[in-house]
Amino acid sequence: MKKENLSKLLLLLVAMIWGSGFPATKIILDSGIRPFEFLGIRFFITAIVMFCIMKLKKIKIEKTERNLGVVAGLILFSAFAFQTVGLVYTTSSKNAFITGANVIFVPYIVWIITKEKPKLIYILSSIMCFIGIGFLSFEKNLTINFGDFLTFICAICFALQIVVIGSRIKNKNPFTINGYQMFSAGIIGILLNIIFEGATIFTRTYDLKQILALIYIILFNTFICYSIQTYAQKEINSSQVSLILTTEIIFGALFSVLLLGDKMTFQVVIGGLLIFISILLTEVKKR
Repeated sequence: MKKENLSKLLLLLVAMIWGSGFPATKIILDSGIRPFEFLGIRFFITAIVMFCIMKLKKIKIEKTERNLGVVAGLILFSAFAFQTVGLVYTTSSKNAFITGANVIFVPYIVWIITKEKPKLIYILSSIMCFIGIGFLSFEKNLTINFGDFLTFICAICFALQIVVIGSRIKNKNPFTINGYQMFSAGIIGILLNIIFEGATIFTRTYDLKQILALIYIILFNTFICYSIQTYAQKEINSSQVSLILTTEIIFGALFSVLLLGDKMTFQVVIGGLLIFISILLTEVKKR
């Protein structure tokens, strides 16, 4: 199998795992763990594990890889922070819809940063994907409020994170980059928890359910998934990465049906089909 095709399959696996993380994240937040506390634990522990692996394998750390990882981590944390806080002020369906809109911004951010003009097929596919996300997540008339605005910024941050790594990762070690990405995001989470949440990360006693949910999020949704994403971006372009990862919402809906008893509505089916069609369109090669 070609590395490009393998990378696409791995990204689809990432989307599936991220979708399965919705129940675990809900358990964590509903149990009383604060947003910055959760993000700090998630990213910092992942970074420690990755640094230990780098130490054991004696991986040489290049300054450019470290710097790229730190910058990407700042953007990644910003995306998650805006998404989580935005959810406090808006509905979950609107939060998911606007977050998924990051696919719209990717080709244009690529254009600004790398001067690589987006192909028409990517622009059309992004528009179709955007409509599909709307069918999947949109329930009421979209109105602009503070939560929607924060989530809009979140979508831009997610798109920027994909582009920043994708445009600079060539000939670099993705594992090293991801390690520093997790580290910088974790440090910010811990600092914000100390400042705004009373340093609960150091004072809380975690029960078994919280620990198991955190382990799942750290091991699968963070360590494995972001390592795969960073590796795959060496083989395919940022626009395709963003579109494939959009299927996270589909898998999230499926796991909600299987684990939480949500109903698979006509709206969900149509949205899922549109998103998958938009991804297939990106596979069409111009002669």
